[in-house]
Amino acid sequence: MKKLLAKIEHMRASGWVTLDLKEGHPLQNLNGKRYPLESMATPDIKCRVSVMIEGEKVDLSIDDLY
Repeated sequence: MKKLLAKIEHMRASGWVTLDLKEGHPLQNLNGKRYPLESMATPDIKCRVSVMIEGEKVDLSIDDLY
């Protein structure tokens, strides 16, 4: 849990996230690229994170990012 909270804090502090999507995800070709963080739900194991990707707001889970 400590590692997860550190990850969330890093995302909030920097304002950027790097995609780490699982195989078969429609946006998998964007893996490893950095995008601006739009918003984040309450920090939790499966919290929702909104990211601006090519002008569109996309909702992902915390597991899809690093």
